[in-house]
Amino acid sequence: MMSISAKFCTHVRVGCRLTWIVIFCLVFAWPPLPVWAGPGDAPGSATRLARNFEQLVDRYLCEVRGGDCSLPSNMSAASFARRIEVQQAILADLEKIDRGRLTLEQDIDWRFLRGILKANIRAEGEVQRWRQDPRQYVFTNGIIFKIQADHRHPDERGRDLVGELRTLRERVQNAEDNLTQYIPNWLIYSNARIDGTVIVMEEHVPTFADRLAPELRDELRREAEQTVIALGRFRSFVNDEWTKRPQGDFRIGADLYNYLHEHRHQIPTADRDLERISRGERGFTRIPDYHEWGWKQYRIAEGHLERKAAMMDPDKTWKEIIRETKSLHPFNEQLVSEGIWLSRKTRDWTIENDLVTIPWDDDDQLMVASDPSMSASQWWGYGPGYLPAGHSSKKMAWPVIPIQPEWANDIAEENLTEKDWSFYYAIGPHEAYPGHHLMRLYQHRNERKLRRWEKSSSDQGWCYYVEWELTPRPEYGFFPADMQDRYELEILRLKLWRMGRVIIDSGLHTGRMTWEEAVDVESERTGFVRRGAEINIDGIAAGGTSTAAPTIAYFQWMLLREDYFSKMRELDAKGTLKDFHDRVYNIGFIPVELVREQLMADLERQYRPEWRR
Repeated sequence: MMSISAKFCTHVRVGCRLTWIVIFCLVFAWPPLPVWAGPGDAPGSATRLARNFEQLVDRYLCEVRGGDCSLPSNMSAASFARRIEVQQAILADLEKIDRGRLTLEQDIDWRFLRGILKANIRAEGEVQRWRQDPRQYVFTNGIIFKIQADHRHPDERGRDLVGELRTLRERVQNAEDNLTQYIPNWLIYSNARIDGTVIVMEEHVPTFADRLAPELRDELRREAEQTVIALGRFRSFVNDEWTKRPQGDFRIGADLYNYLHEHRHQIPTADRDLERISRGERGFTRIPDYHEWGWKQYRIAEGHLERKAAMMDPDKTWKEIIRETKSLHPFNEQLVSEGIWLSRKTRDWTIENDLVTIPWDDDDQLMVASDPSMSASQWWGYGPGYLPAGHSSKKMAWPVIPIQPEWANDIAEENLTEKDWSFYYAIGPHEAYPGHHLMRLYQHRNERKLRRWEKSSSDQGWCYYVEWELTPRPEYGFFPADMQDRYELEILRLKLWRMGRVIIDSGLHTGRMTWEEAVDVESERTGFVRRGAEINIDGIAAGGTSTAAPTIAYFQWMLLREDYFSKMRELDAKGTLKDFHDRVYNIGFIPVELVREQLMADLERQYRPEWRR
């Protein structure tokens, strides 16, 4: 028989156990309190992740970006309207979040996402390219990736391709209803894109289909044949019907231009330090002063070209020296192999000069010949070689446009002169290491999911930094010693080109420059052959801010580099260029002002944690 004391002790033990079970259940059944912070706390002051914000990011990536989700992709008018509605709903929920319950990283992402959504909602509502541009409906990057580089079993890729070709046919069918505005300058490029896509269907897809199981092979071939027929009908529509529809206006206008600078690119309106480093007056980051600032920077670069050329040969202009350098270029059959060699050289060069950490030993960047549809929108290439967002592979390709069989000899030679060794060397680190390729590898492994899927104009601005600040430095030894001056001259010309983008982008889209004037700046003054210049201007016209904003981002990066070293001094630490670069790559290529905030906070956390409130 159990004693009274034993019964008491047992009862207490059981009671305590039950009490703890009840407490445990209450804690985990209660709606999760994501952070230890209260209403009214400073934004980004929490120490634990707010789960509701992470869920909202997941919702955006699913419902807007299509990550791990299936979105309507037939480009119907209803799908475009639905996309805006979804973003409006997400923005409304985002703005309800108490930012005092967010960590610093989350609050930075909150502002990044808010800028994306506000820019998208207004731009997609006011500038409907799907009503103006037939090329929107024959975008084939996903098809080419599955044919050339997807790592999955060919049959799995083949099944996806069957679905993609059916979707492509739906798109071009919807295009006949959607394309209500005719843009004359886009007709020639639309025909070229359609013709190139037909070649993909007639040659690339059947060749890939031969690798598949017989039944799937036959199905994919049938889909390709039907797609060729659909593309033929679409081409007839574009030339016979679309050209008769009311003429549209590709310009986005000054108000939207400034709005995108504020929200998409998050460029400040008044920042004395930025004004100082970029030689800009108050208000220079907004139209109309932005256009004039572009001309100022263009003339500055032009002056450097003239002085550099005079030092090299006082009897020749910089354009004469550039043309002389470009007259010796790779043969067409060497374009890909020279690109592979150069891409891999940029990796070795980055390691040798300790510019940024490359934490892998199985990464690679190649060059490949682009598919025929790409020559309609590019003169060089370099476009769809990127991996899909978040992809696990560390191998990428740098597409180059080879000479097309139908090109006349003079056009072919013009094209090759602009793919000479000076251009390859000048642009190589920008495109490969430590530029876009390495940046993309870091992006795909970013701990913050939004930053794995989204980036900003700071990405291209960083590549300008790589191109203008790191690539030409003699002590880094990237250029052949006997070509140092000539390749530096090409670097200056490329800087002139990018400053010209500010003039052309802002000029075209706000009515300050005509199409022909833009082509003249690109060809006669910047030195590109006219056909290449026309294709470049077409790309700028189809956008709006995106080709010009990276130029300001470059100056922001230069300012942040200054401030990084100043901050390290304040922290009684010694900064290094590699440490600065590594920190930027790990934070991600979001708007520079947001990078700045996290970078400075990270430095204080590491060196002076007691400073952080």
